[in-house]
Amino acid sequence: MLSLIIVRHGDAEPQIEGKDDKDRRLVKKGLKQMKRVASFLDEIGVKIDKVVSSPYLRAYQSAEAILDKIGVDSLKIETYDDLIPDKDPSQFLEKIKEFPDNLTVLIVGHEPYLSGLIKLLTGANIEIKKGGIAMIDYDLKENKGVLKMLLTQKVLKMI
Repeated sequence: MLSLIIVRHGDAEPQIEGKDDKDRRLVKKGLKQMKRVASFLDEIGVKIDKVVSSPYLRAYQSAEAILDKIGVDSLKIETYDDLIPDKDPSQFLEKIKEFPDNLTVLIVGHEPYLSGLIKLLTGANIEIKKGGIAMIDYDLKENKGVLKMLLTQKVLKMI
């Protein structure tokens, strides 16, 4: 069983003409959102074994902020082009099926990609808001997952 922690990047700079979308950085609010996600994961005792991120700067910075806040500096963030916003999530699903069993994997990316991935994994029809988190248990033998949790920043602020 894989434990998948799927996080949508935090708030980022607005899209500006002439600046490539992939180069948009997290703003202060986005960093705060990721620290909130990290605090929640730390509080419930999650131990992350692998971190994968979209190569877009705001997603990578989000993964960095989470690892920094929970004090994990031994993990390398792997970037996957399969996680960029306009890709088909089924390609990344095939990579997930190759992960070793019994891992907890942090996946950081974008919408609507992440909701498409979650639908492929679980059948659930959801949307992850900026800074939101979904937790899925994915059975590699059965090739199906169960959505265990979906939290928005509003909820995380109350925890």
